[in-house]
Amino acid sequence: MMGKFNGKLVAEFTPPKSWVLEKQLSFESEELNDTDVAILSQCGASVVDTGKGTGRVSCGKGMKTDLASVPRAIWAFISPWDVARAAVIHDHLYAKLRHFWWHGGGKGDKKTWKRARYLSDRVFLDGMKSAEPEVSSLKIYASYYAVRMFGRWPASAKE
Repeated sequence: MMGKFNGKLVAEFTPPKSWVLEKQLSFESEELNDTDVAILSQCGASVVDTGKGTGRVSCGKGMKTDLASVPRAIWAFISPWDVARAAVIHDHLYAKLRHFWWHGGGKGDKKTWKRARYLSDRVFLDGMKSAEPEVSSLKIYASYYAVRMFGRWPASAKE
């Protein structure tokens, strides 16, 4: 088991480019131990230690997301639908990172922020690997490395 989602993504499209969750979405990741859960919690993420050596990240009903910030020109290679559930979980984590950066002391605690960003990206990777139907390795790693290279700015963008 890599990780496990609590079910399908249920969201309503709200033009021009966002979706609103109509049902809670959760992901249990083997990538998160109790220390990692504490770091993400410190940043405000909705994450709990399951007591099984894993952490569960939850996105509540009503959360807004853009699914995956993939430019349209690249959709042929990395469709946001392939990685949608993992992207929603990642969006929640990055939203909390932004808030922590600007309101929770992230600028003063760069070490915690950097670790939380790394963990957020690892959860995204784990989520893509756990997707059903299976996502190709090419799409998984292209998405992951794009987030690692360019995610610093969205994770610290002004709210």
